Amino acid sequence: MHYSFKKTVYMDGDGRKNSYPSVVIENPEKYGSFFQDEIVHLSLDYVEEIVREIEAVLNGEVYFYEGFGFEVYMIECDREKAVVKNVYEDDRVEAVIPIEEVYELMRDWRDFQREYYHNHTSL
Repeated sequence: MHYSFKKTVYMDGDGRKNSYPSVVIENPEKYGSFFQDEIVHLSLDYVEEIVREIEAVLNGEVYFYEGFGFEVYMIECDREKAVVKNVYEDDRVEAVIPIEEVYELMRDWRDFQREYYHNHTSL
């Protein structure tokens, strides 16, 4: 999985310049139609929790992580894979991704958000 992070800048309704952290995933449709949008909307606190849960799976502390998501998907994780299920379509599987790829994405997304929120002006 190839991805990058950036600060997206926009003008709000009052004409003030604002920004938010965002992720750009190459070929996002490969991971599900809404995968990139789901990841972008995960808060730093939630991403911190997700990383801890996936690390527990990878370290063998637990066998399975019931999953995470924002609105459309539930992403269930075991030691080998992350299964992307569309909750609005009876848990239809839209993608199966190696767990290492999802872990790296979530870890890097956590680190980017930490930097963004703790050192907002530098990004």
